[in-house]
Amino acid sequence: MGKNQKPKTSIAKNNIDETAKRIKAAQLAIVIVSYNTRRLLRRCLLSLRKNPLSVGDFATIVVDNASEDGSPEMVKKFFPEVYLIENDDNYGFAKACNQGLKSIEAKYYLLLNSDAAVMGNALDVLVSFMDANPDVGAAGGMIFTEDGHIQPSTLQYPTYWNLLFARSSLLSKLPIFRWKMEELRKLPEDVSDVPALAGGFIIFRDEALEEVGLLDERFFIYLEDVDICRRLKKAGWRVVFNPNARILHAWGASSKKRRKKAFWWHHMSMFKYFQKHYPYLLPLNILLFFGLVAHFGLWWTIHSLTGWRAYREENNKNEKTK
Repeated sequence: MGKNQKPKTSIAKNNIDETAKRIKAAQLAIVIVSYNTRRLLRRCLLSLRKNPLSVGDFATIVVDNASEDGSPEMVKKFFPEVYLIENDDNYGFAKACNQGLKSIEAKYYLLLNSDAAVMGNALDVLVSFMDANPDVGAAGGMIFTEDGHIQPSTLQYPTYWNLLFARSSLLSKLPIFRWKMEELRKLPEDVSDVPALAGGFIIFRDEALEEVGLLDERFFIYLEDVDICRRLKKAGWRVVFNPNARILHAWGASSKKRRKKAFWWHHMSMFKYFQKHYPYLLPLNILLFFGLVAHFGLWWTIHSLTGWRAYREENNKNEKTK
């Protein structure tokens, strides 16, 4: 996994040499990537204080992607126990996660979104489950939205066919096709092996990451979770959904502020995914690229005509409540 390679960033007020002495090995390392989510990041870190791991020791690493809302300062002031990596630019989700993963030795690594909050004994559930099942390379749990609904946290591998019914597809907005999207995103009722898990709440075994490598940094954001789960499954590791571990999630807190960019990154990550896993289908991938660009253009046109003003007002209202 190359953990001897230190990220070229600063941690709190310490330089990188001091960092190597500060971050000691832990049973669980929790890596949180932050980008302009100060209020929610604070809630996330408070939830870890309230619901800590009790079956071992843990360390929390926040990797901040050049936030401009005071997030790093908040972490330094209120959470001195947290190791803070400050980037001078937005390096994207995958690269920032890898910085955190490389910064500490641990038995397990939990990727947790900054807009999430751990509920109850979620950390104990995941660590105990991994201890009891050494063939599991990655596990995730149940994610609840702010309004109490369940957010689909298991993912299917994208194909040229099911891509038409993805959550972001315009076809999925039509009632006649919506059932197919819901079918693809249906959660198991019990502990179950699944193709992939959402990257905002997923625990990895160190040995599994040593074997398959870290997140693929060609994905700035999106699809890096499906990609690494696919690599784990291919290497013979199990990927498991455990509904007994639960978090609360303010869905898309960072991406909503830059909806156009986020949607574009999602489309480009999808193209990169197909190029990586189906390189021999180049003509089809070229058609896919133009289809994704056309879909993005159509989405942006519709959104601009029908929903942009209301969406902007909602964001402004949220900003005032911080």
